[in-house]
Amino acid sequence: MITNLLGSKLRLTLFAVFLSPALVYADEQDVFNVIAGLSRQYDNNLFRASADERSDQITTSLAGIRINKPYSLQRFKFDLTQTAYRYQNADYLDFDATEYKAAWLWALTPYLTGNLSANRTQALNSFADYTNRQLQNIRTTETRRFDADWSPHGNWHLLAGVTHYTLVNSETFQAESDYTQDAVDAGVKYVYRSGTTTSLIVHDKKGIYDNRALSSANLNDTGFDEREIEAGLNWILSGKSRLDVKASYVDRNHDHFSQRDYSRPAGTVSFVWAPTGKIQVSINASRQVASFQTNYSSYTTRDTLALSPTWAITNKINMQGSASIARRKFDGRSVVTDIDREDIERLISVGVNWTPLRSITIGASVQHSERDSSLLNFDYKDTIASISSQLFF
Repeated sequence: MITNLLGSKLRLTLFAVFLSPALVYADEQDVFNVIAGLSRQYDNNLFRASADERSDQITTSLAGIRINKPYSLQRFKFDLTQTAYRYQNADYLDFDATEYKAAWLWALTPYLTGNLSANRTQALNSFADYTNRQLQNIRTTETRRFDADWSPHGNWHLLAGVTHYTLVNSETFQAESDYTQDAVDAGVKYVYRSGTTTSLIVHDKKGIYDNRALSSANLNDTGFDEREIEAGLNWILSGKSRLDVKASYVDRNHDHFSQRDYSRPAGTVSFVWAPTGKIQVSINASRQVASFQTNYSSYTTRDTLALSPTWAITNKINMQGSASIARRKFDGRSVVTDIDREDIERLISVGVNWTPLRSITIGASVQHSERDSSLLNFDYKDTIASISSQLFF
């Protein structure tokens, strides 16, 4: 199996890595860096099917640049990557993704700072939710954001921000339809001498569903208003542990069909413990609420418990693991009221990275996931094995 996973292209790339002495001089602190990578992945159930499972091998190659330039109190960042995804069997899923992250970390004074940023991501919609396996459906998201942090008296911080967000699918995806959203944030944060922080932030959002016609038969709406009130605590317990807590309440109202509305609590509790300089363990419990509009649901509530340990075996070899279990409920009034769907999702993974030189990283990982659903034909089991190499110079 390992030979199949590597493939001839990856073997040649790994060989070239060791023959390039110029790469030794790469440094993450450089103003300008070039990134190149190649990976090979084996997926034994590409379409997340409960029956008629089909495996595939995916080759991913990427190239990009990274700029990180400080100037006085300012810092400018820019990442641009071009990634090619190639499927051995389902080649109609092949696509090229252009992604970027640009940010100006601005500062007028040490007490008035903020960010001006723009991000773009592209990825294939997961077949765990998008069930039309005959079509390639690429999700493109773009975010534009400006925020400010003013701390005239040191400990107290006044926070404000505006965000413009768009989501576009290349094919119709009713459950997570295209939309444009504008948001305004306002809040306050207090920083203790120990470094612990508490915060309270209000997010007001206005969304418009793009490429969608108003339909009373399917309860397809044209827009929504959403308010989220969020309280946060970042508590430094000791030099080896910290506790991060975020609790929020989400209230979403649609323009025409109240059946799609929801008001639900959400949040995250994360405990991070580093007993030694080489070992870190993270325990995370979360509740996520998200719109998911089908004929039997308007939103989902996902409760997750996750464990993520990391171990720096040496200064060049790092191992990561994760295990999680989640319950995902499909709720809300909708077109069909007699369907009650609930999924139990399990995931376990382990990976190792080897950095023989500062500019070279070689990795391998194995992941197994399962879903048990109360609806027929929504169960699946999936195993993914991958090996990758990345150059940073």
